[in-house]
Formats: sequence, structure tokens, C-alpha cells
Amino acid sequence: MIGAGVLLASGTQASADTDISGKKVVFVPIAMGISLTEGWARRMREHADMHGYTIDVRDAAFNTGAMAELLAKAISEKPDVLVVHNPTVQLLARQIKQAESEGIKVLQINLQSNQPSAAFVGANWERIGREIAEDIVKECGEGSGKSGKVSIVPGQLTAADSVIMNEAAFKVFEAHKEIEVVSNQASDWEPEKARQITATVLQQHPDLCAVFGHWDVHTMGAGNAVKDAGLADSVLVYATGGGDDVACKAVEDNVLDRVWSYDADGQGRDAGTMVDLLLQGASGADGAMMSVESPMKIIKGGDAYDPGLCWKM
Repeated sequence: MIGAGVLLASGTQASADTDISGKKVVFVPIAMGISLTEGWARRMREHADMHGYTIDVRDAAFNTGAMAELLAKAISEKPDVLVVHNPTVQLLARQIKQAESEGIKVLQINLQSNQPSAAFVGANWERIGREIAEDIVKECGEGSGKSGKVSIVPGQLTAADSVIMNEAAFKVFEAHKEIEVVSNQASDWEPEKARQITATVLQQHPDLCAVFGHWDVHTMGAGNAVKDAGLADSVLVYATGGGDDVACKAVEDNVLDRVWSYDADGQGRDAGTMVDLLLQGASGADGAMMSVESPMKIIKGGDAYDPGLCWKM
């Protein structure tokens, strides 16, 4: 266990005491009932069962006010580790700082707050934003014969993934003046809202070249708007996501064209291992936040399609 931790996070230090049975972990996700968080919880529970500690999941059901309340209650219960899925970079920052100051180690999963904590497990959003933007330039930019028009559909403009991916993508686009971002509207993670946004954009810009959605679940709404408009052969729909079999089905059905997957199943295993290490006393060198970057899988439609890149619950 400790050896694995050193491989996962350089500079990690852990105590020799590996008896973590009876300890308590609380997981507060943005919402359960979606493959992303269900996959994480499943893998973390496997670790808890193996080592004899408990993990209690508190479902915020996409309600940010409820999430803050759930986190406050969890902190008052003094768990050994708190696992947090941040809806925005700022919402839970004060509470994360409070938990850490009270000796509760906080693991942030996939979406990071402005407030650092003991550990982070998640995607490299800068890399994803940059790579998708570079692919859009290749497909829609100079020499492509296409308009260069792009619609971006974030989940929340202040969510960590959207903030970082947009910053990285716009840096790429700024170097390619032929690329024009005609819309950058958040869907609040709702597929129907993403569909409505995209339908309106397509009415205004029927020569749109690409849609860049920041999460596969709501981007499927955008992809369906493209299909409904009869433009599936001319508008590329890009998404990011946890890479479960629903994402692969969307690629098969030509709802999504390309998905940058951070493999939620693997993230769940990494999170479980990180929780184990934190319960053993692991810490970053000089108090730095330990970090595990999720490996990337790119799921593409057409001849390059590989259903083996997706996982099943």
C-alpha cells in the first residue's frame, strides 16, 4: 500500500501503522445516480470493505445549497477523511479549509477547489482543453474548408473543469484567428438545456463546425440538437467524461463524435487507494497536496472506434 502511494504521488510519506479498520470516511458528491459518481463510490467501497473502515455517501442531488449543508454536517461529525466533488472552484473552499484545520484530511476528486487540501485525484483539465482545441483547429481551421465556428457548452462557467479547459482552449484558438467561438453558454449540467442552447446556436450559425461540451452527459443533449437539425455529418461534437458504456453508445449512435475520457472507473480505484494512504497518515512533502492525474483515453467514432475503451458498471 505504502509503496503504491509513493508511485502515485511523489514525495508521499506514510506511517508504518496500516491498521485502518474502524475509521470513517464521508463522500459528498455533486450528485449520485450518474455513472461518474456511482463508479467512484463503488471502487471506494471496495477499498473500505477490504480494510474494514466505513464510507458514508451524502448525495447533494445537484443542489449546491444542500451540498454546503451536507459538508458542514460531515465536518461536525469529525470523519477521518472527507472526499469532496466541487461544483465550483469557490463554493466549498472555506469548508475545505475548515476541515483541514480541524485535522480532517480532504481528498478532492476530479473537480478542484481554489483551496488546496491533503490530496487530489482527477483529470488534467489543461491538457484536455488544449488537446480538444488543437483537434478542433485541425478539423475546422485553416485549410479545412469549414467555417471555423465553434460553440462551447460548459456545465458551470465557474466549475474547475470549465475554467481550466476554457482557458487552455482559448489560448489555442487565439493563435488561430480563423477559429471563432460563437457561443460559450453553460447548461447547468442539464442535457435538455444543452440541447436548447445548441439548437439556438445552429439556427443562428447553420455553418457551425464544432461543439465542445464539457461533460458527456449534458453534451449528449447538444449532440441530439445537431442530429435533429440534420447536421450530424457536418458538425463535430466533442465531449469529456468518465468513459462508461453510455458514452460509447452515444459515439455509436453518432450523438457524440469524440470523447476525451478520464476513465471514472480507474479514478475510483485511485481515489480508494488515496483514501487508504490518507488513513495511514500519508502526506505530501512539506505539506504539499498529493495529486494523481487520471490517464486519458480518447474515444473516436468512425474507423478508429474502439468500444473496449469504455467501462461498465
